[in-house]
Amino acid sequence: MRPNAKAINPQGNTFVISGLLVMTGITMAGVLAAGDIGIGSLVAFLPVLVGLIALIISNPYFGLLFYIHYSFFFIGLNRYVVGLPLGLSIDAVLFLATLSMLFRLHKDNIRKLNNGFLITTVLWFIYTLGEAFNPEAGNLAAWVYAVRGLSFYAIQTVPLTLLLFDKKEHLDGFIKIIIGWGIIGAIWGWKQINIGLDPFENGWLESGGKITHVLGGQLRAFSFFSDAGQFGVTMAYAAFLSLMMALGPNKAATKFWYIVAFIVCIIGMGTSGSRGPVFVIFFGLVTYLLLVKNYKILVPGISFILIVFVFLKFTFIGNSNYQVYRIRTALDPNEASLLVRLSNQDKLREYLKTRPFGAGIGTTDSWALRFYPNSYLVNLPTDSWFVKVWVENGVVGLSVYALGLAFVIVMGVVNIRKVKNPDSKQKLIALYGGFLGIVTASFGNPVFGQAPLGALMYISMTMLSTAETYDEPEKIPELANGK
Repeated sequence: MRPNAKAINPQGNTFVISGLLVMTGITMAGVLAAGDIGIGSLVAFLPVLVGLIALIISNPYFGLLFYIHYSFFFIGLNRYVVGLPLGLSIDAVLFLATLSMLFRLHKDNIRKLNNGFLITTVLWFIYTLGEAFNPEAGNLAAWVYAVRGLSFYAIQTVPLTLLLFDKKEHLDGFIKIIIGWGIIGAIWGWKQINIGLDPFENGWLESGGKITHVLGGQLRAFSFFSDAGQFGVTMAYAAFLSLMMALGPNKAATKFWYIVAFIVCIIGMGTSGSRGPVFVIFFGLVTYLLLVKNYKILVPGISFILIVFVFLKFTFIGNSNYQVYRIRTALDPNEASLLVRLSNQDKLREYLKTRPFGAGIGTTDSWALRFYPNSYLVNLPTDSWFVKVWVENGVVGLSVYALGLAFVIVMGVVNIRKVKNPDSKQKLIALYGGFLGIVTASFGNPVFGQAPLGALMYISMTMLSTAETYDEPEKIPELANGK
């Protein structure tokens, strides 16, 4: 993944970077001379911060790259570094990358912004701006905090992806990053189950996490993610991408390592004790089988999926294994937690009858507990990304939001069919199948809008909306031979 954005004024960049380095040195010297070891140790990290700022100033590509990597672990880092608003650093990185990119816009790259998905993203962003004036909500701070993951990150990520991830090598690198972090996350989750938790993770459980992560005395692994649900779905996503790469046009040795990655991520998915990941794998595989148009594997593939479904739905084999039991409950329409969710949705539906624009952004779930502790919604968890969007933005907002999803669902297929390079096509099909799997899983969990999947989905959707960008006809044997 090589940077391709060029600075208009490299001399200006050098001046700014040099100034930052000088300011950092003076600050560190002053604090350390004052003898405050605690602050001094914190200031010692300033060179890393300045280095990051310098990279983003020199090329916004590094800001987008950092955003992807950082999304995987910053929530887990909060368990070790208490009190620092690490989430706000994402805002800073994206803003700096966006600002840096604005100074590099010219007629050759502005035309890349003529993209349907970007248009739907802008419409959604404008709608969420209007929600700041929703009379049902009266706390602007709640809106500011909640709108970030809802639309503010997207309105920056989508154009940055269009401008900076414009080569096949970017597509290749993006998938490798997901699989790489998937392996690391799976190993950490396995460690939590089989070796034990560290004191910081235990502290997080004791502060409230135990309610949902220790069920019947059995720990649900959460790795370095926000919770077991996000961990499990992310592992399923990484596992699905690994499997798609193993089935792609790669060398035997490469296929072997992708199969290893698939197995590792599947094990990680199992340690989460989450049910949502099942739908990522299921819908991802069905999508792949339908798009790949290989009838030799279509019938065996569909047959295998049906066998697994029958095994989970109509038998009790393996129920002594906690992970298998938890996955099986995802297919039970009478499962207790599902019935509670449906009951809550009935109450929310009644509440929204007279609120077409919703209750306001930041009025549900954890934000409701923080900013609206006495509201009607504080005791009605949404338990779903799309229910959350619906409750906060109303049926009007949900319709606007659905435009972007519908655009990618339709145009993703149209664009993928135009791609000729078999490797690019396989990777884009993998992203498309994973995207549909995450959308489906988000009906039961709010995973779509949480890190790291929030970043991964908006980048994936942008890539799918401009799939032909990642085609490389010159590498096709027939074209290379002049046929």
